Amino acid sequence: MKSIVLLVVGLFVGAFAAVAGMSALNQGTPYNDAVMTVLGQQMGAFKAMSEGGKCDMADVSRRLALMGAVAGEVDAAFLPVGDDARFSQLSRDLNNAVSKAGAAVSEQVATASASCETLGQVMPDIGATCKGCHDVFR
Repeated sequence: MKSIVLLVVGLFVGAFAAVAGMSALNQGTPYNDAVMTVLGQQMGAFKAMSEGGKCDMADVSRRLALMGAVAGEVDAAFLPVGDDARFSQLSRDLNNAVSKAGAAVSEQVATASASCETLGQVMPDIGATCKGCHDVFR
């Protein structure tokens, strides 16, 4: 009788530990949340730089490169969403806006005329593409 009780208790404890372990493994950040968090952090950093009047163009270029890499993952993070063709077009628009901003900043850095004004000129396009997608799919 004692053996049966210990076996039942052992099975119960083992099952509980297995469920707790599986739950802990499944608590990671969803990929789509991670993608949006990284993009949002970069946009926030650009806003702070622009408003503060302290725009380190090397940092801006690095952040735009990171945004470009992460923006390339938007489809992988969110599809399927229902209207996949529309979403993919908006995703391409974001990639194009980030690429265009990166090229503009690089050109300004190459001519040594980069400033916060440069950042102020390129950020509205990226912000508009973000807003366009959020207006449709959020």
